[in-house]
Amino acid sequence: MANEIFSVNGHKMSSLYFDAESFKFSSSNLNSAEDFENSWDKSFTFATKSEIRYGLIEAIKKEENDDNVTISYKASFGTTTHCKFSFSNTNDYERFFNTLENDLGLKKEHETLRPFKAISNHLLKLAITIAITAFSYHEALAIANGTATKSTTSRAKLFDRIVTNLGDKGILLIGGAIACFLLFQMWKRFTNPPNQILFTIKEM
Repeated sequence: MANEIFSVNGHKMSSLYFDAESFKFSSSNLNSAEDFENSWDKSFTFATKSEIRYGLIEAIKKEENDDNVTISYKASFGTTTHCKFSFSNTNDYERFFNTLENDLGLKKEHETLRPFKAISNHLLKLAITIAITAFSYHEALAIANGTATKSTTSRAKLFDRIVTNLGDKGILLIGGAIACFLLFQMWKRFTNPPNQILFTIKEM
């Protein structure tokens, strides 16, 4: 399989390179396979590096109208981890997908997500939003009443300042706005589930 390199956008990702064994990500902007290999082999570097071996991949997918590609793979203790990124050049999507199908031998499918699967991530975001809003609201009341525990760390002090400035009503307003936006997105995805391209290991 020919070694290929892509410019990508993601958390601590700027370059994607893959060879016969794995996907390799680097936070450095690298323009050639030779540059990537030289950078990858360096022991001392400020670049963040990560690797996903092909044998650990469970699925690779991309939803329509979403730039992100998600790789689901087995991590330590058999848990499933997700790696999400997008390509800087839109033409690279087709090149990447062709390589997955033709060189890596993955099975390509087009599917429409089931309604509940389409909103699963948004349900998690909604639950987190409600939990953070509720905690911040009670902290704002405690600070106003003088019953809050005194903060000792810089992060806790910053949080208390933000909560104090917003006040209990401000927190409810912001939390409610975010929750309403998520509910609207969930309604759209539930009533009209998106299509996605899915790549999986071919069954023998």
